Amino acid sequence: MMERNLETSPPFDELLLGIWRQKRIVGICVAVALGLGALYGLLAPRKYVATAAVRMDAQVLPEQYVSPTVTETPESRIATIRYALLGEHVLGRIVREEGLFPELVRARGISAAVEALRARIEVRVEGENGFVVSYESSSAEEAARVANRIPQVYAEIASEERAEAAARAAAIFAAELEEIRPQLEALEARLADFKVKNADRLPEVLESNLRQLDRLAGLTEATLISLSDAQRRRSALARSGAESNVEVARLAAAMHEARREYLAARSIYTGDHPQLVAAERAYRLARSRYEQAAAEVARGDNEERRVEEEIRWLRDLALDYQRRTEDYLRRVEATPAVGTELGAILRDYDAVREKYATLLSRKVEAELAEDLERRQRGSLFRLIEPAIVPLSPAEPKPMQVLLLSLFGGLAAGLSIASYRASRDTSMRGAADARRRLGLPVLASVPSLDRRSRRVGPVGE
Repeated sequence: MMERNLETSPPFDELLLGIWRQKRIVGICVAVALGLGALYGLLAPRKYVATAAVRMDAQVLPEQYVSPTVTETPESRIATIRYALLGEHVLGRIVREEGLFPELVRARGISAAVEALRARIEVRVEGENGFVVSYESSSAEEAARVANRIPQVYAEIASEERAEAAARAAAIFAAELEEIRPQLEALEARLADFKVKNADRLPEVLESNLRQLDRLAGLTEATLISLSDAQRRRSALARSGAESNVEVARLAAAMHEARREYLAARSIYTGDHPQLVAAERAYRLARSRYEQAAAEVARGDNEERRVEEEIRWLRDLALDYQRRTEDYLRRVEATPAVGTELGAILRDYDAVREKYATLLSRKVEAELAEDLERRQRGSLFRLIEPAIVPLSPAEPKPMQVLLLSLFGGLAAGLSIASYRASRDTSMRGAADARRRLGLPVLASVPSLDRRSRRVGPVGE
């Protein structure tokens, strides 16, 4: 019964009183913890953190002026910005440029240095098109320099990649153009040769051919009318010529008879004889009539020859009009077949030409986009808040270390004091003895040790 009561844990107020009696231990623990914290704060390596804020901008030139060949948007880039910034091609360049982790590079290579650098970088996305880069280093200057350099290197590499992508697109379009140009030239030559060979049977000259047919029909009709008129005139001239020939023959006979009489009279009579004068006058009159009639007949013959020539000319002209009409008719009849063949050639030519024009336009746009990408290098990423050299280290923080040391010392001291107080079975005074033993106290003997007196008498 007594042993069970002695081993029972003290109540909470006595536990607090016991902890108070162990305050020296608590103080020692606090002092030791503060000392260790101060020592850690003095000896621990300093870690500085610098932060840079970056914003992604869209293209400088709107798409309605130049169609971009690299269609990556700021939203798609920001979604993968952490992986892009921490990529080996970005961090590897920074390691080489800044000369980071030289011992690690010599011992294990650039990949190990990149891993070490990646462990010190933190990337946070801010908003729809912004991000923050933080870098931790033992040097404040290095922390600020590397924090600013990370987005710069990424911007340079991203711009180079976009420019290379635009250049590749332009090269692809140029290669396609070189491949399709012989086809276009061959079709152009084929089309030109076809048009030369069928220049008078093309659909575009059909209307002109029809107009020529109408004109030739009118000319042929007019020529035939003129030919009929000439033939009538020739018939009339032929009839009048026959009559004139009879009259000329009669006048010729009369002239010969008058001449015979005149010669006979001159052989008989002298020059002044009236008979001779009358015969001479009759002869001259008959000859004049004959010559006049002969001249008229000659004129009739000339007119008849002229009419004959006119008839021959009109016949030749009518035949020429007929040949030309037949030629134009053949052209008109051949136009549908020529148009069908020309349409097939034009379809092939138009398809290849449209493809060529599209490729040429895309090539020009790709070259403009390539030039744009190179000109706006560095403008896609804007450093809106550059990293500055930190004035105080991020780790360790003196006040934080001291507070943690204080709390740790207090916790350790209180734990030790609580443990010692919970294990202390000594009785403190008559009241404590009556409570623990459950028996009345008959007498108490005061402690002879001065240290015990400071605690108080054992009994009342």
